[in-house]
Amino acid sequence: MSEKYRIGEYEFDTYEDYLAGQEDVKKIDFITKEMDITDADVAVRLYTLIRNKEIIFHSKVGISFTWYLTDLVVQSSQKLLEEKKKKEEERQQGKKIWVAGIACIAAAVICLGVFFANLYQEHKKNEEYERLKDMQHMTGQQIQDPFIDKAGTDAAEQEETVSEDAQTAEEQEPKINPADLTVLKEYKKLFKKNKDLAGWLTIDGTEVDYPVMQTTIKHPDYYLHHNFDKEEDDAGSLFLDARNDFVNRDTNLIIYGHNMRNGTMFGSLKNYMDKEYFEAHKKIRFDTIYEKVHYSIVAVCLSKVNYEDDYTFRYYNFLNAGNEDDFNAYLANIQQLAVFDQKIDISYGDELLTLSTCNNYIEDGRLFLVAKKE
Repeated sequence: MSEKYRIGEYEFDTYEDYLAGQEDVKKIDFITKEMDITDADVAVRLYTLIRNKEIIFHSKVGISFTWYLTDLVVQSSQKLLEEKKKKEEERQQGKKIWVAGIACIAAAVICLGVFFANLYQEHKKNEEYERLKDMQHMTGQQIQDPFIDKAGTDAAEQEETVSEDAQTAEEQEPKINPADLTVLKEYKKLFKKNKDLAGWLTIDGTEVDYPVMQTTIKHPDYYLHHNFDKEEDDAGSLFLDARNDFVNRDTNLIIYGHNMRNGTMFGSLKNYMDKEYFEAHKKIRFDTIYEKVHYSIVAVCLSKVNYEDDYTFRYYNFLNAGNEDDFNAYLANIQQLAVFDQKIDISYGDELLTLSTCNNYIEDGRLFLVAKKE
């Protein structure tokens, strides 16, 4: 009789199945530690990733977890539908509008039922999943930022593809020379010590209270592994995208930082996956060395780094809106990536700030916050 292998209540016939089960346990452990799967929005996003096979399990342990997550989504969806129905009843005055609202909800319930019926059939036919190479390193440890290493290339491409509207604007508006500006007194000593200082970022009530650095396009990722004193440091520093101009203000300033497990640098940004935390910590102050500016966070988003052969939206390449259509296209994309189901309150002409860090929900995953200038 062949030897049996067990993980908790699950029994495996072969050693290979047992190893696959162990791998799934590690993935599930990481996911549940990093994300609150009982949160409706988080559960739906995780379910979508599994549905799209961006996260794949290979054993009965993973399949069981998938069904548990499915139950959470169903329960959350039903709750959301009930809440929407209640709000619709309160908001609508006319009987016809009220009936239309109920019809929409009923249609949503029917679509949801069909959706999960299809999922059940899919699981029955595909109990054995193929392994994804991009899940091999999902250990919960600090990872590098691959797209930052490509920032120079992205910048060169962007310079070649600047829209005619943006070029025209630059020709019409004379640029400010930093040499004509005065460094704020509270940053003079720091700036004298390190000329790469771009400003200081603070989020009250969080661990975020650090200087923000910026280098030239030739060394865009220098502060990925160096601290303010230019010493090698695994935690690195917070740093502004090398392509950004914070003097002649770009539409969107992007600040990168490591997702440190001890909560330093941008390690506390994962807390924004909790909606209550998000609502309580919306205010940001990002002072450049020349001015003091306050921002308000309007969106929490999940994405991933995409490479040259991926023709998909890259949030980290949106620095300037050449026109209103460009801006609206950007808004539509980040609305799709938002963790919470709410309208993102930004419009053409707003000055934005993006905080970006890694998040291992998939390989090369990214968590980013979008804020607008107050």
